[in-house]
Amino acid sequence: MGTVIMEKENTQQIYSVEADSYDCIGCAIAKGELTPPGGSIYESRNIVLAADPEVPIPGFLIITGRRHVNSFSMLYKEEWMEIGEVISKAERAIKNLGLAQEITLVQEERSKHFHIWIFPTKDWMIEKFGRGVSCLRDISRYAMENATGSAWEEVEEAVREIRAEFYKGNYEY
Repeated sequence: MGTVIMEKENTQQIYSVEADSYDCIGCAIAKGELTPPGGSIYESRNIVLAADPEVPIPGFLIITGRRHVNSFSMLYKEEWMEIGEVISKAERAIKNLGLAQEITLVQEERSKHFHIWIFPTKDWMIEKFGRGVSCLRDISRYAMENATGSAWEEVEEAVREIRAEFYKGNYEY
């Protein structure tokens, strides 16, 4: 299993560099070959919930399917029902921790492997880029280009907090 260790003296995007070495990041995460920042928040036989391994934004999570499909329509009922529950719990955890006031969900079929972005909206994003789906690529690029070791440490801390909140909540569905 390939555990990613952040190099403190090197402020480059160590997770992002590691993620680039895989043909399919989704498969690498699903198989445990790539450990996302802070490790996984939730794992089941169907999905993995973790921080994005390429974009250092605290509270930016991805749900990755274990099966190698690229569309929500290709999921089994059991998978999409579980995904709905995990999205709800993750969103509540992000908001309860004050990591974002709102989130944006994105699932893009042109990706090799099914995943859903749970993208937090932060004040700096609105001020610098505006609001909405059309801004997400620019926000992600900016975060990657300006990543430091401390940015990845903030992501890892957010993962620990989200994990604790995720399992603490007794949410009704």
